[in-house]
Amino acid sequence: MGNAPSVSAASSSRDSLGCSLSRLDDDRRVEASGMTFHRKRATSAPPEPVYTPATSRGYLLGLSLTGGHRRRIFHAHHSSVHDFAENAVYLRSFQDAYQAELAGSFDFALLEIGPCALERLADSADLAGVNELQAFGEESDPVLGGLMGALFAPTSDQLERSALFVDQLSLAIGIHVAHHYGNAARETVTERAKGRRLSSRGMAAVQDMMRDRLHGDVAIEDLARACNLSEGAFLRAFRETVGKTPHQFLMQERVEKARDLLAFSSLTLSEVAAACGFADQSHFSRIFSRIVGAAPGTWRRSRKA
Repeated sequence: MGNAPSVSAASSSRDSLGCSLSRLDDDRRVEASGMTFHRKRATSAPPEPVYTPATSRGYLLGLSLTGGHRRRIFHAHHSSVHDFAENAVYLRSFQDAYQAELAGSFDFALLEIGPCALERLADSADLAGVNELQAFGEESDPVLGGLMGALFAPTSDQLERSALFVDQLSLAIGIHVAHHYGNAARETVTERAKGRRLSSRGMAAVQDMMRDRLHGDVAIEDLARACNLSEGAFLRAFRETVGKTPHQFLMQERVEKARDLLAFSSLTLSEVAAACGFADQSHFSRIFSRIVGAAPGTWRRSRKA
């Protein structure tokens, strides 16, 4: 009962996580903040087992976006069966060879964290002594489920997913993982970091960087470095200072430039959209209307009335 089934080297093509590529209905990958995120979905599990050999790649955290999945995991001398509900989490080290038989449909968001990325995340989370993640059976983590769901949002939301948005969200996921699954006891944020606000010089530097890169090709790491802060400390200080996330602030900066162009230039709406970093005119109109309360064309006509 506990013997693992043999895995043939001639089996169908597999991905880097040992899953059969031919069976996946959705297979997406996002690289951000030194981490690799995956979305793996299939209406039926592959008949052959999932297998990955022991490596030094770090850790793999998986979160089930829907319930109804079951798998039998083979250990050295026994096997164990696990049922996954929505937002159930599993965590394993790549240092251990992994083999499992899957049953039913599955829809997982997965996160690969290497040793260097973990050290960086622990620093951003203001945690001392975190050098490994604790592996355990499936647990529920709805907060992580919401963050992962936002990262792999439907295609209709892609227009608002700038590089800054992805970077910001992936860092938030990594900090959450370091806090909740790190091997050191969770610590409170240091008194020095509590209530910290960005200096006027730091805020000016951040604002200049964002205005120079309205298309969103700026990283949290760059913004934090300009303020001499870790990424986690920067995010907290930015929210304390501005009351918005960096991505929300970027949207505001785009709209401010758009208002200036609408009022004082003869550019068309599509030209304004392109000049301000929006994906297209529709994206521009949606964001402008949400922030200003009126469509761009309507706002421009009211200024000239």
